[in-house]
Amino acid sequence: MCGAALVGQVSLANTDQAQTAGAQSSGAGTSEVKTSARQGATRQNPQTGKQAPEQKAQAPKPPVIPPGYRLLSLKEGRAIAQGIAWADDEEGLAPDCSHLVHALYQQAGYPYAYASSLDLYRGTAPFLRVRNAHPGDLVVWRGHVGIVVNPREHSFFSTTSSGARIENYRSAYWRARGYPHFFRYLTRSSPKASTGTAEASNH
Repeated sequence: MCGAALVGQVSLANTDQAQTAGAQSSGAGTSEVKTSARQGATRQNPQTGKQAPEQKAQAPKPPVIPPGYRLLSLKEGRAIAQGIAWADDEEGLAPDCSHLVHALYQQAGYPYAYASSLDLYRGTAPFLRVRNAHPGDLVVWRGHVGIVVNPREHSFFSTTSSGARIENYRSAYWRARGYPHFFRYLTRSSPKASTGTAEASNH
């Protein structure tokens, strides 16, 4: 019986050792999986030795001027702004903002298919969004549009509740409507005209 007891103790000891070894092996496998996951999340840059994310957000590409077109020059934009003369609107008979802007561009010799202020804000031909405003550019919010008169003074011309008038697009009222988008008209390039590369630099 003592022999049988000894055999039983040896068998139990072997079983305990096997279970302990299995648990250690399982723990090692889990650790390797976690380590592999951490290494997969970041990789070292071979040049700098610093860890960098696996994926990087791509920077948005600047807008491209279509072939055969150019942005209006500063001189042409000033001519639009100087030509704004909505005479005697004391009775508030001016059209709404988008129709007013459309009519003024037509009179200045820069026609385009009528678009609402919301469509203009989203972007529509033949206008290209620019970062820095010039005289004659469109200044557009969601639901309102005007024509920049003097960007240094942040002034623009549009229809308001009190008629067509010049306003400051950085006043508290207009700032409360959000940051405006600026758009410049695209016109066809003449054979001798420049390609508009210099003006595209402010996008």
